[in-house]
Amino acid sequence: MTANDEQSKGAKADLLRSPIPTPYWGPQTGSAFTVRAVTTIDATPTAVLNSLLDTNEYPMWNHFVPKVDLLNSSDGRLGSDVLFTEHVDMFGQGKPSGLVKIKLLMTTLNEKDEHNGSKSYEAVWLGKAYPAWALRSERVHAISGDSSGLTTYDVWETFSGPLALLVRFFVGKTLVKRFRQWNQELKDYTETRANI
Repeated sequence: MTANDEQSKGAKADLLRSPIPTPYWGPQTGSAFTVRAVTTIDATPTAVLNSLLDTNEYPMWNHFVPKVDLLNSSDGRLGSDVLFTEHVDMFGQGKPSGLVKIKLLMTTLNEKDEHNGSKSYEAVWLGKAYPAWALRSERVHAISGDSSGLTTYDVWETFSGPLALLVRFFVGKTLVKRFRQWNQELKDYTETRANI
C-alpha cells in the first residue's frame, strides 16, 4: 500500500458489479461494472466544482491524473463539449508515464438550486478512448451541498462492452484505489483553498 493509499481512508470507494446507469449510455448489462467513490468536503459545491474543472491545478493535487491536455479549449478549464486527454498514473504517485492516456469528452454540466438554498452540479465525462462496440465508459461527478455547509462529492464510472471484463479483471481493484485517492485529494485541496 502506497502513502497515497494510506491518506485516502476518508473517502469511500467500491467496485459495483450491478452497474449504475449513466446519462448517455443508460442501464448497462453483461460484463458491465461501476467504480464509485464518495466523500464529504467542507467547502461549497461551487468550490468543489471549480477544483474539479480547473485542470491547470491538477498537478498540485491530483496524483491519479496529474496532467490533462484540453484538445479544443485553451483556458485549462473543462466545460461542456470540451474534448480532453487524461494522463493517468495508475500507481497514484503523480508521475504521468505517458503510457496510459484516456481521451474523454465532457458532455454535460448541469446546475440546480436545491431546496436547502445550496447548489448542486452534475458533470459528465464520456470515454472516447475506444470504439463504443468494444468499450463504453462514462464518468459522472455529482456535487451536492447540504444546509450545514458541507458538500457530498459522488463520482462513478460505469464500464460496459466486451473489453469491460478485461478492465475489471486487470485494473478493477486499482481503479477503486485511485478513485478513492482522487476523492481524498480533491477534498484536501478544496478544503485547503476554502480556508485560505
